[in-house]
Amino acid sequence: GGERTLMTAQLRQRIKERDNYTCQNPGCGNSIMRERILILEVVHKVPLSEGGNNEPDNLQTLCWRCVRGRNLRLA
Repeated sequence: GGERTLMTAQLRQRIKERDNYTCQNPGCGNSIMRERILILEVVHKVPLSEGGNNEPDNLQTLCWRCVRGRNLRLA
């Protein structure tokens, strides 16, 4: 297999900047402009366990509420 890039703090920061510190869930769109202390997480679109990678095009910014909802659906 190819080298697996680590998701570093710098990479997370780059993705949040690229996504304008806004949740990428189409039904949400919450951002730090709207909620100053919003917790944003960078997550994989395709999980590593399903062949995903840490490339920027497989990463997206989600707010903590959407991450929690997503994890409940995946469980």
